[in-house]
Amino acid sequence: MADDLARRLTKATHGGPAVAPAPVADLADAYRVSRATRDLALAAGDRLAGYKVGLTSEPARATYGATEPAFGYVLASTVLDAGQALPTAGMFAPRAEVEIAFILGQSLSGPAATAEDVLAATAAIAPAFEIVDSRWSGGPTTLAMLAADNTNAAYACLGPQVALPRDLSGLECTLKIGDKVVPGSAAAVMNGNPAAAVAWLANHLAETGESLPAGVVVLTGTLCAPTPFTGGDTLCAEVSGLGSLTLATE
Repeated sequence: MADDLARRLTKATHGGPAVAPAPVADLADAYRVSRATRDLALAAGDRLAGYKVGLTSEPARATYGATEPAFGYVLASTVLDAGQALPTAGMFAPRAEVEIAFILGQSLSGPAATAEDVLAATAAIAPAFEIVDSRWSGGPTTLAMLAADNTNAAYACLGPQVALPRDLSGLECTLKIGDKVVPGSAAAVMNGNPAAAVAWLANHLAETGESLPAGVVVLTGTLCAPTPFTGGDTLCAEVSGLGSLTLATE
């Protein structure tokens, strides 16, 4: 079941048809599917660049009846270089999120990692776009479906790396797409502590014997509402104290 669904989701990621809704028993089964899609990508020559944490706000969790965040992986092939346009061909309903990316300078392991441990292990942070897109036809309707589909991960684009500010909770952002302006704030991420998202991830990975090695990137959850766009749009984000980034789409 997990391997078959992983193959269909992987095919949809690479231009195939959207996957018809299918039952996913529970979160444990969902993460088995997600790991299987990751293993297929690695076997095909890709590599793991990092992870993403989703559902880091109470309203987002309430949408899926979740009591904690969810996570996915970030493949190197999906991290766009500066100036590289985002290819939208083959995507279904992409949305843009503005996030804070943590770049770890030291490895981090659970099961008792804290936000303070994360700050000590962090080499730098950066403003980032995460582009999310569901491979399920009609989108995920359950938490298990969301997690099975790598928590909607599609692409990521990082801005310039900067040193950790004294106060992460006060960071605010503005996302502009054409005439649309979408405000956001780090208050939406783990009650204003994005480092807590990385700690949660390290502790969750420990349940399957995994950890966060030095050098990985962790996207910590969106500061603003996920916002739809179409090919040809230009995405512009400004994060107070961190800087700005622009992403063209095609």
